[in-house]
Amino acid sequence: MRETTSQPMAWAVLALTSGVILAAPSRAQEADSASTAQAPASVQTLDTVTVVGTVGDLQSLDFYAPNSSAVLKREDIDAQGARKLDQALHYQAGILSEPFGADNKVEWFKIRGFDASISLDGTPTTPNGYFVWKPELFGVESVEVLKGPNSLVFGASEAGGVVNLVTKRPHKEEALLMQAEAGHRGRLGLGFDYNGVANENGTAYYRIVAQARREDGMQHHTDMKSYYLAPSVTFEFSPRTSLTLLSSFQHEDGRPTNGFLPAYGTIIDTPYGLIDRRLNAGEPGFDRLKRTQLSAGWLFSHEFSDDWTFTQNYKFSRLDIDQRNVFAYGSDGNRELLRGYTYTDGNTTNHYIDNRVSGKLRLSDNVELLPTIGFDYLKSDTSGRNNGFGWAPNLDMFAPVYGAPFPLDATPYDLDTRQLGVYASAQLRVGQRWNFNAGIRHDRAKSSGNIGGGDTSYNVNHNSINVGAMYISDYGVSPYISYSESFKPVAGVDGYGNTYQPYEARQTEIGVKLEPSWLDGTLTLAYFDVEEKNALISDASNIQTQSGKRSNKGVELQGDFNLTANTALKVSYTHNDSRQDITADQTVRTPLIPRHQASLWVSHRFSLPNSNPLTVAAGARYSGSTEDERYYPGERIPSHTLIDLMMHYEVNREWSLQLNARNLTDKTYVAGCDFYCYYGGGRTVDLQVRYQW
Repeated sequence: MRETTSQPMAWAVLALTSGVILAAPSRAQEADSASTAQAPASVQTLDTVTVVGTVGDLQSLDFYAPNSSAVLKREDIDAQGARKLDQALHYQAGILSEPFGADNKVEWFKIRGFDASISLDGTPTTPNGYFVWKPELFGVESVEVLKGPNSLVFGASEAGGVVNLVTKRPHKEEALLMQAEAGHRGRLGLGFDYNGVANENGTAYYRIVAQARREDGMQHHTDMKSYYLAPSVTFEFSPRTSLTLLSSFQHEDGRPTNGFLPAYGTIIDTPYGLIDRRLNAGEPGFDRLKRTQLSAGWLFSHEFSDDWTFTQNYKFSRLDIDQRNVFAYGSDGNRELLRGYTYTDGNTTNHYIDNRVSGKLRLSDNVELLPTIGFDYLKSDTSGRNNGFGWAPNLDMFAPVYGAPFPLDATPYDLDTRQLGVYASAQLRVGQRWNFNAGIRHDRAKSSGNIGGGDTSYNVNHNSINVGAMYISDYGVSPYISYSESFKPVAGVDGYGNTYQPYEARQTEIGVKLEPSWLDGTLTLAYFDVEEKNALISDASNIQTQSGKRSNKGVELQGDFNLTANTALKVSYTHNDSRQDITADQTVRTPLIPRHQASLWVSHRFSLPNSNPLTVAAGARYSGSTEDERYYPGERIPSHTLIDLMMHYEVNREWSLQLNARNLTDKTYVAGCDFYCYYGGGRTVDLQVRYQW
């Protein structure tokens, strides 16, 4: 206990001290800043996000940046009634959400056919096996999505890209939000969000966000209760220096959903019909999830001058998890499911710190350079017991009887990881026509540990780069090209004792962004070519193995615009041609990834006779057919289209009502098969009452 409590304090003192030292020279430079020449009128200032913990100046998310990205604001998340991150991403081009169906224990989505990394305020969430951090979406202010490989942003990342969640932070105003919700499958929830100012001159302000919720899962005998509390405070020591302290507590307790099913009974008919999508293939008396998440840290910013800023992001986090699941991995070809179990009990402790300096250099009247240099360090320790696959008794899939005893066993799971990254990036605009960016990052990662009796040690170095260029025309048509890479070491062994090798990915992208004068909105069309080495694939051993390569060549279209002053439209389309190696001689179509995806979201604001506005929105999500050519060749999983509905009525300036329905027609469908098969989520209907001032 002594070691656990003293380490975070030592890290905190060391990290904050470095920030104060770097900030010290500011007084001498403040006097000079007043006389600094302003940029000539011919130079168009780059639009960058400089808030600590966002993608920020490392990789601009401005529309006129040469990359594919998206920013979901809080109002977008609320409008769609999203309660989880994977639900919030449903209407984004290139993103396949909930490929394994609705899940109450973890987030599932793929970007451009690949898994993607999740960061919280710029801090990697470091998933290790079943030790996975789950974010609370009510505590999020915005969601930043950067598509495709890019290790420059927040360190090592998956081939699909990075999704960064920016949590709710204090503002210089007093505000209150309270909401209550009730809905389908016993859903009940309360939310509280208060922002206050602590002193008269407004240099200290705080925010308290809290959430309590319970809900049953789609499968019988599944449920989850969750509790969330996130206090934060900001101190402005001067107009140039600020410190925000962030903390959060989250606890979940319940019986997890279990979507794993065999093809026999889902996409392959049986003499007894198909498996009920609400069947619980687990053991209600055995399955459980208890997860507690704690985090504390700060976001520090100091401006040396009008052009140069130092920022620091530090976070300590701890995850405690006790999870066990029984699941189906096959059938006897008649009525019984063959089953196994997974068991995880332990904790993960992380320390992460990121220091960077960013600024502006005016190279001439028409050339402006925005460089950023920095380093980050991650220390992650996981300890506990784990069993990735153990035997469980069979279950009749049409007349289940639970409660048969079986032994529970696990082996030590110990993993210690250290990763140091040094990076540099720059954005360059030449006149008002050309926009460039470039970045390079060097990582050194070391790990030692033991998982299931196998040595998981690694010691690797890797360089990653990204470059891009865009031409901005007078006609609202701006073509661009970019290239980027990612790298991520992964710990663990497969079912045959082979140690996992690091992921390595690259992406080439060519696109055009349109913002013509005749359109009140934007359109983006992009072609991408992504390739990943050492991709993980499902295996009959029930533990994933690594294949040689996975690739995806595709096209994305994303449009967000207003048809009239009261009517808005979001449209997306994605074409995928995704392939993966199974052996040196066998390449198949990647399971789960449809060739075609499309979505449409239309909202209209009505002005009622009593002057109270009513907003009605409807959405359609189409996902094309898929096939698991490796395990079930010739068994096509049909396409499906899901309908969503939203109605928002403003009673007055403070009170509002909102109704959200997802999968309005309650369509039964198989989301996909990848050795296992997964039913998609059924209909959910939620009603929310909100008070806000």
